[in-house]
Order: sequence, then C-alpha cells, then structure tokens
Amino acid sequence: MCKMFLHDFLLHQTSVHLSLNSKNRIMDTSNFTSKIDRLELIVQELANKQDAFIKKALMKLSLNSKDVYSSEEAAEFLSIEVKYIYQLTHQRKIRYSKKKGQKKIYFRKEDLLDYLNGEIINTTEDLENKNAAFWKK
Repeated sequence: MCKMFLHDFLLHQTSVHLSLNSKNRIMDTSNFTSKIDRLELIVQELANKQDAFIKKALMKLSLNSKDVYSSEEAAEFLSIEVKYIYQLTHQRKIRYSKKKGQKKIYFRKEDLLDYLNGEIINTTEDLENKNAAFWKK
C-alpha cells in the first residue's frame, strides 16, 4: 500500500513538474521509473530493518520475565552466538536440560547467571584479607 502511494505520488509530482517545464526539460521516463524502483527498494529495506529491530527489542524485554530459555534466548541473554551455546553444552561448561527423546535444549535463568558469574578473580585486597584471616587462626 505504501509502495503504491509513493509510486502514484511521485508520478503525479512529475507530471505537474513536466507540464510546467515542458518547454525547457524533457524527462526520460525509463530513468524516472528506475529511480522510483530504487526508492521502493530502499523503503522496503528500511521496513524490514525496522521489523527486525522491533522483534529483537521485544525478545530482550521478554527475557527478563522468563525462567527457562531456549538456545536462541540463552544466547541473546549471554550476548553470545547460538553455536557457542552448543559448544558450552558439549564441553559441559553450562547446565541445560532436555526432554527425553527430543533434541531441543533449555536453560534455566539461574544456570545462565551462574555461568556468567563464573570463576571470580580475587583482588590484592581479597588475597591480603584471606592471608590475614588464615594467620589469625
């Protein structure tokens, strides 16, 4: 619908422009048509990008309210690629569950947070406090 409106509008504007300037300029119709086609492609591409952006934004909003995630959602939650999620499960570095006889795997939010927290690197102050506590015994 938007495509047709844009096309009709541009044709109307061109005919008005051509009738006013018919003595000075003659516009090549095929050139004009190709420009309209390019504009239509650009508009369609922008609409597709907008749809993808909205879908991704809605997915991010829904992640906060869920307790169980699919592989795609878990990857989005961790900000990693889906194939890396599968590597982590294969290496048994992240917990997952799946129903008997099914291939699809699921992740609990708390397991994803445990993976994110990972191994904590102690600061110098932490090590000094640990040593002081050890020698006080």
